[in-house]
Amino acid sequence: MIKMVTAYTREADDAQKAVCEILGQLNLELNLRRNSVGIMMYYPDFCDTGVAKAICAALPFDVIGGSTSDASVPGAMDDIILTLAVLTSDDANFAAGAARVCGGATRDALGALCHNLRSRLPEPPVLFYTLFPILDDVPTDEYIDAIDEFSGGVPLFGSIAFTPNVDFSDVRTFCNGEEYRDVVALVAISGACSPKFYTTTMSEATILHQAAIITDSERNCMRGINEMPALEFFESIGLAENGRVAGISSMPLILTLPDGSQIIRVPYKVTDEGYILAHGSTPSGSTIRFGRGDSNYVVTSAEELLSIISGHDGDAVFIYSCVARKWAMGARSEEEMRKVAEYLDGKFQYSYACSGGEICPVPRDDGTLVNRLHHFTLIACSL
Repeated sequence: MIKMVTAYTREADDAQKAVCEILGQLNLELNLRRNSVGIMMYYPDFCDTGVAKAICAALPFDVIGGSTSDASVPGAMDDIILTLAVLTSDDANFAAGAARVCGGATRDALGALCHNLRSRLPEPPVLFYTLFPILDDVPTDEYIDAIDEFSGGVPLFGSIAFTPNVDFSDVRTFCNGEEYRDVVALVAISGACSPKFYTTTMSEATILHQAAIITDSERNCMRGINEMPALEFFESIGLAENGRVAGISSMPLILTLPDGSQIIRVPYKVTDEGYILAHGSTPSGSTIRFGRGDSNYVVTSAEELLSIISGHDGDAVFIYSCVARKWAMGARSEEEMRKVAEYLDGKFQYSYACSGGEICPVPRDDGTLVNRLHHFTLIACSL
């Protein structure tokens, strides 16, 4: 059985005070079991001032983490906050590490990391927990493909890290006190762990019927849509003006791939050449439809998913919500985070954070799981 213990601090300047707050809430002497690992989510200031590193130095176990804006644990929610969820167990095992994924070495680096983590566990892992960076030239789903290849398809859950910068230019991941912009952080879990996974989906009522075809794309870079330059296409349908796409990262794109499967992508940047970048691959030949992610949809879908979770057994829940959902909420941007507290406080220990992209398994037709990158989605994993 895995137990979760959570803590938080809003102290981003005084490292000693922050450490005392975290240790006081964790009460390690009482709560820590034989094996433990930590998952830290933090506003970037907590690393800039050395607070996150000081907290890691005070803990007797590995910690991975990622930058975010808006995070919560029981008893606290905020945008400028550091949260820590400690997983601890007598009959589950944890191994944590990190791999640089820049310079064309993504596959080899992640393969070496998977093998290293496996070698440190007494039995094969049953779950990987991850935090990904954002690199303009590497689609995030390539990280998933590489981990799948070397792990044999072990369920993978986690998030693309996020920062308040709209262009995602300052995204950071974290491992044992060191912060990076080009590192995948990974925890492998083996033993007594039976994860359950939950995802929201976009209903047909929230998808506009206007469709287009991606006619020129390389990896995650849409260069042409309907035989037009990508930015010109967005301008032709009134979604861009003067070289800018209004609300680009709050606009879910529903892609039907050439093989008939569906994925959601959220664009995040217009390049100087007028190309549109997304966090995941956008294959040529895919059909695009535009999603309408309004505040009512966000709240209703969150309530549906949280109601299901609250009816299940378990002690620990991790939740990630796409930042595009927050932006779609406008003035109601904290409402989804408040719904998490409303449904789960007093029932579960949990860790919630905003995400730049969500990684969660989904079932195939035969019931087996396949690891997927999601966008404009609320995902959860209960342990």
